[in-house]
Amino acid sequence: MTIDLHALRAKDVMNREVQWTTAHENLRAAGLRMATHGIRALLVAGNDPSDLPGIVTSKDIVNLLGTQDPAVLDQLQVGDVMTRPAICVPAQTNVRDCVNLMRMSGVRRVPVLDGTTVIGVLSTSDVFARALRQG
Repeated sequence: MTIDLHALRAKDVMNREVQWTTAHENLRAAGLRMATHGIRALLVAGNDPSDLPGIVTSKDIVNLLGTQDPAVLDQLQVGDVMTRPAICVPAQTNVRDCVNLMRMSGVRRVPVLDGTTVIGVLSTSDVFARALRQG
């Protein structure tokens, strides 16, 4: 059976386990939370529930470590390295359009919205795993 990326919606494939941080958290604490939860990204909470100023990923932190001493993780905050603004998709967006958006934007994860509420995160890994399961 072939996977139909037009029929699948972001909400069908996304990960519903969303972890949050703030722009003021230091990078070491954010990185430790990612490691503890086995995830590669944290959404950055804003001042109100519908405000999503950015997303910080393990790639953002690793890229920083390529040019800085590891002590920088205690000195810099999430807001210093996060990707902003977060590129989001509505829950009903078909997965093919999501993949194309991620490819064109150079990101691997997009928060999925129901109106203005984050209901999950869709990653290229989620799409890959779903394609393998459906053959």
